[in-house]
Amino acid sequence: MSSPQNPLIRVNPFGDRGRIQDPKRFWGRKEILRRIFEELHKGSSLSLVGASQVGKSSLLEMVRHWGPQALKLKPEQFIHVDMQIVRNEAEFFEALCDALGLPETLRGFRLGRALRDKRYIVCLDEIEKMVSQRHFTGDEREELRGLADGANAPLSLVIASRSPLNELFDDDPTRTSPLHGLCGPPLRVKPFSQPETFQFLTQRLKGNAIQFVSEQMQALYNQSQGHPGLLQALAADLYRQLASA
Repeated sequence: MSSPQNPLIRVNPFGDRGRIQDPKRFWGRKEILRRIFEELHKGSSLSLVGASQVGKSSLLEMVRHWGPQALKLKPEQFIHVDMQIVRNEAEFFEALCDALGLPETLRGFRLGRALRDKRYIVCLDEIEKMVSQRHFTGDEREELRGLADGANAPLSLVIASRSPLNELFDDDPTRTSPLHGLCGPPLRVKPFSQPETFQFLTQRLKGNAIQFVSEQMQALYNQSQGHPGLLQALAADLYRQLASA
């Protein structure tokens, strides 16, 4: 008869997929969050740039979660538009207005009038979708610029992308100043460093009968180079191996 499983061997603490919505599952990134809230406090918009699955979407979720306390705003003043499910320019404004709680889809002057004397933090994820000239004219970016330009503008944008905005959008300089001019130099969302990787793994295994030794953590870092998505997958595999041994 096999011996009973050690009660301290718990559900696999690794393997989170996609954006992390539970702040209890979110780890680190204190400095970049500090800089994000510092810029938003000034009324600025900003751009987050990093590789796929490096944690940009999770950061946007934490801006929504901790933003009300950090900026003394109401939770409903933080909205999220996921461009992955938006097919074209018309749907973008439909999604934006729905997230803003407006009863109808507006744009241009009418949208600006509806937002007068209000303030929202708009988190835009996967903005690469707007590169498609077949489905987006570029007018949507000019309108966003107009709604977010200036310290008293109704919108502050937090835009997540894999490439800098000036590389994504080849804007005509004779038209409205492009989004990258509004957001300034991007904040880079980088993989975890080696010490951060060790700290993350140790924190997730706190109180668990299974522990990774230094050599195993170093191997996980070497294989993942600190990329959070890959690190989680590799750590989940190692945990399963040790749990079944």
